[in-house]
Amino acid sequence: MTRLELFVNLGYKRDPFKDAVFATADGLRVMRILTMAVESQAMVCICGERGIGKSKAITAALSKLGVHQVHVTRGQKERITIGDIECALVLDLAPDGESPKRGGEARSRQVRRIVGEVSRKRKIVLVIEEAHRMHSSTLRSLKTLREIQWMGNSELFSVVLVGQSDPMSRAGVSEVRLRTDVVRMNGLSQEEAAGYLCAVLPNHFTDEVAMRVAALSAARNFLELQERAVALLNLALADGREGVSLEDVAVLAGREQEVLPRSGRAAERKRPAAKSGDVALRSVLGRRAAADGVDGDENDITQAV
Repeated sequence: MTRLELFVNLGYKRDPFKDAVFATADGLRVMRILTMAVESQAMVCICGERGIGKSKAITAALSKLGVHQVHVTRGQKERITIGDIECALVLDLAPDGESPKRGGEARSRQVRRIVGEVSRKRKIVLVIEEAHRMHSSTLRSLKTLREIQWMGNSELFSVVLVGQSDPMSRAGVSEVRLRTDVVRMNGLSQEEAAGYLCAVLPNHFTDEVAMRVAALSAARNFLELQERAVALLNLALADGREGVSLEDVAVLAGREQEVLPRSGRAAERKRPAAKSGDVALRSVLGRRAAADGVDGDENDITQAV
């Protein structure tokens, strides 16, 4: 079953992974670094593979700091120009719906005035996602933009670049690299991965099973961990259960040709023969219907399937 169909059949009204909040060492580290960056009007690049939790960690940190965030939303990040960034600053910071000036020099003066006035009242943070796709010339121009002055003050805002790889590793941006802190996220520890599963899906994963899942190499990434949790729940449901077992984890590891660390249990214990998908699903839905006080006769359950 697909992810959403699986959770519907398990009685959920909403994807339990959606907007789940879970504290990690990476998140705490990002919070500390961004706190310093905001106070220092610095430029920081947060790097990490897809699904490692970059955006959530940055959003949580900046929300807690209460800064004025400016996001560059253009989808084609490789085509972002310094003009796009200036327009984003004007649109997000200007009072009374002031529009960006068309001319380059006029817009630069407009940005200096608007950013300068706002920065005297509140910290400003410019956030650019998928920065690994940005052109080198735009990165160099961004460095110059940060150096604008207003009323004797310079570096009026902080910059947070977010990318799957380090945009400063390419040629032609050495001067920008020297002025940028590059932070590489480490991903989930085994304990964090297990804790995440137990926190989000407590009715389906015991501590022991969650630690076993967390031993999988892909469990260091939120998205990969979620995908494997869905696969394991499908295995359990096909066998007429709502709880994931150690045997399910062994089956999944075998499919992915991954050798799990040995546990104190008999890993070679034979897994019971799986029931057919429809029969197993009827069994689970029937038990849930009975628990909810609904007449769960076989026709009704079959229709639900």
